[in-house]
Formats: sequence, C-alpha cells, structure tokens
Amino acid sequence: MAASALLLTGCPGMGPRDNERFQAVVARTVATGMPLATALSRLAKAGFKCDPRAAAPEITCGRDRQSLLPYVCIQRVNLATDPERTTVTAVTPKPIACAGL
Repeated sequence: MAASALLLTGCPGMGPRDNERFQAVVARTVATGMPLATALSRLAKAGFKCDPRAAAPEITCGRDRQSLLPYVCIQRVNLATDPERTTVTAVTPKPIACAGL
C-alpha cells in the first residue's frame, strides 16, 4: 500500500522545494559574467560533469543524486557563453529529473 502511494505521488527529489534548493546551489556556484574556466571549475568541485564541446550552443552540466530509495535524480544546468567561449552570459538551471531504478 505504501509503495503504491509513493509511486503515485511521484519521485522524491522533484518537488518545488527541491528545485528551489537546487537553483540556490547553482546561484551560489556560478553567475553570469563569470569567466567560463572559473564556472567549470566550480561546477566540477560541486560534483557536476560538464560537456564543453565547441560545436554545442550551450554547455550542459549535470550530476546524479541517489537516495536510499531506488531512485536517481539528475540535476542539470546549462551555461551560455560569449562567442569566444571565455565568459558565461547566462546560467539556466533545469528542473530536477528523477527516475526509479
């Protein structure tokens, strides 16, 4: 019964408060106007893995968060840069996505 209720209420870690906390972490870690190298370094220290390929319009960074329950949540943030890819021009945290294992 309890397992059914958990499945029907959605994955843990996806609520509005979880997303607000994640956005606050991103805001403390990286900011618009920051040198890209600094932003990538700070995100790496916070456990994010980034894909800074030159062909992509934005740099996507993500990290997995696992819980005691059989779920994994992915926290993602996209960084837009200037044409030379030296400065962050926009920071866009994405909604947390969770899935059962």
